[in-house]
Amino acid sequence: MWTTFKTTMRRLLLTPSAVVWTLIFPIILATVFNFMFEPMRATTSIEAIDVAVVADDSWNASPFSAVVETLAEADEPLIALHAVASEQEARDLIEQGAVEGAYLVEVIDHGEKTALEKGNDADASTASAVTNEAAPAPHVILAPAGNGSADAISHDVNRSIIESIVTGYLQSEALTQQVAASNPAAPADAEAVERALSLDAPVREVSLTHAQPDAMVRYYYALLGMASMFAAQLAEEHVWRLQPMASAEGARRAASGTSRMRQLVPTVGACWAVSSAFLAIAFGYICLTAHIDFGGREALCLAGITAASLLSSGIGAVVGALPDKLERDSRSGLLTAATCLLSLFAGLYGAPAMQLADAVARAFPAAAWLNPVCLIRDMFYSVYYYDTLAPFTLRLLACCGIAVALLAGATWLLRRSAHEHR
Repeated sequence: MWTTFKTTMRRLLLTPSAVVWTLIFPIILATVFNFMFEPMRATTSIEAIDVAVVADDSWNASPFSAVVETLAEADEPLIALHAVASEQEARDLIEQGAVEGAYLVEVIDHGEKTALEKGNDADASTASAVTNEAAPAPHVILAPAGNGSADAISHDVNRSIIESIVTGYLQSEALTQQVAASNPAAPADAEAVERALSLDAPVREVSLTHAQPDAMVRYYYALLGMASMFAAQLAEEHVWRLQPMASAEGARRAASGTSRMRQLVPTVGACWAVSSAFLAIAFGYICLTAHIDFGGREALCLAGITAASLLSSGIGAVVGALPDKLERDSRSGLLTAATCLLSLFAGLYGAPAMQLADAVARAFPAAAWLNPVCLIRDMFYSVYYYDTLAPFTLRLLACCGIAVALLAGATWLLRRSAHEHR
């Protein structure tokens, strides 16, 4: 058994395809991911949202203008103001795409319908407030909603921020009026008003996750799942060599009287050791270049790598032990096609693929356990994300259990092929 192990190890290390697909390919793909995702991560500040303001006398006299100007003059401004002379000029800027909304202050009578009550036109949606008496009231004009694309999502977020500013101000103003109505002397107490508006409450920060959530890491873990499946090619090729009709070496081993188990275990063991080493190197490269911090759980990640390698070796062993009627190239093509297809449902190929993977997981939760790429991806993500180790342990045991079942199946197939050869 030891001789078979060493021979297989030496053969694997000297096989270019083993090194390319199990080690070099994941490193190259991880490098591509770094170039794609790092600019997104490097964005640490919010880009100021362009907003027009109708700077007339009503605007200058309104306290709301001071609130907006404070947000625009902060160290990291939330909004960038563009002063205009009239509402029509503000609407023109919105139509041109120069700003994403506009603020103005209008005098609204109690008996007059607001812009919301009148309805929105095709060019802009509006929101305003109704006061009990004629008084200056802030008014917001928003650009039309997006169409669901990636840029449109960012646009819709900006719209929500613009609207939330005026909504928050109106809520604070209404609360102040309620306080004054219930206690006329309260407005004279600045501290009391501040306490009412701040809504301070004792809170305690509780972490429900082990690390700061980062959506980008899922792509790297899907990459590791794909690399593990490519590692199955190693076991497939060398288990196939054990079949009597595959090669002269397989015929000699079948005639030697050595049990199929004693032949399979060192062969798969060597494939497992080599793929584990290659995947560990690729994992280390990903962690260093993608700046993924596991917070001291790196040893658990190495355990996950060995489990993923064992699972891939079991898959490769079963494919390699299939009846000899299936040609060698067909076996390899079958594994490659399965790897690419399963990686799609693991979300490897970008945001649309990840959305598809999430939709499939919600509709068919068992699919995430039956798809080895998803199982490996979620195993790494669980050790990174969750504060408890239960999800990671469950997936680790699932990988090992499925691998043992697959290896048992491969042993049975090899025994059958040897019996038919005799």
